Amino acid sequence: MQIQKNKNVRWIDVARPKDSDLASLKKMFGLHPLIVEELREPSARARVESTKDYLYFIYYFPLYDTKDEASVRSEIDIIVSKDAVATVHYEPLENVLGNFAVGDIKTSLELLCRIVEHLLIFEERQLRHIREKVECIGRDVFKSQERGVLERIMSLKRDILEYRISVRLQEPVLKSLLAKGVQFWDSDAEVYLSELIGEQTKVISQIQDYRETIADFEETNNQLMNLKINETIKRLTVISFIAFPAILFEQLFMMNVKNTPLAGIPYSFWIVVAIMVTLTAGLFIVFKKKNLL
Repeated sequence: MQIQKNKNVRWIDVARPKDSDLASLKKMFGLHPLIVEELREPSARARVESTKDYLYFIYYFPLYDTKDEASVRSEIDIIVSKDAVATVHYEPLENVLGNFAVGDIKTSLELLCRIVEHLLIFEERQLRHIREKVECIGRDVFKSQERGVLERIMSLKRDILEYRISVRLQEPVLKSLLAKGVQFWDSDAEVYLSELIGEQTKVISQIQDYRETIADFEETNNQLMNLKINETIKRLTVISFIAFPAILFEQLFMMNVKNTPLAGIPYSFWIVVAIMVTLTAGLFIVFKKKNLL
């Protein structure tokens, strides 16, 4: 448990809460036993609860997993009283909250908004790896690397989907926080909490833009693959058509019947070969001039 405070407010940050941490939080905020039990491990769903003494809500946000190369959902539980804010999380968040400081913040409302705003800024930074991947795919989509590009698109779509699920869960929580926050503090809280909803909407808008962009790249890449497949099929068809007369001619001379043309004539084998080569070469030249090869 880490505590920062000034003369007005306290911020209590708890990572992987122990029994002693939960006992301290229960004493500080007067938490209901059910809330204390829920703080022991990650929750199944995001929600907001309020009492006359504190607000409690569960906030999900995306974290990028470098090993899995995809965003994963992370949870932070937040408890707010009139003069303190506690954050409880179940994995180290030094890269998220490590540089946050209480400073000269005057109220718990302002402290709460600063913490959530800090999380939203972090979420925007997390979008950078998605933006870089989208830009890289955009550069490579016309470089005849359709298979590799398709694999990267599939991986990125999964990353975007996981990220989008996490940030989508924030919207109802922040709206509920706005409604209950006005009751917990006063009407002035509406300005602060509405601003959070606006910032979260910007994040949603960005991830939606990336989602639509990668969908366009996927469609373009699929069209390029279809063009190559159609071109290959066309070439194979033309080659088969070129070879067909020669094969037919050769099969005719293999028929075991009387009066087969050229039978018994000197150099008959080479004459047949010359005819087959001439037919094939002639058809090849014709198709080549028509740009079918």
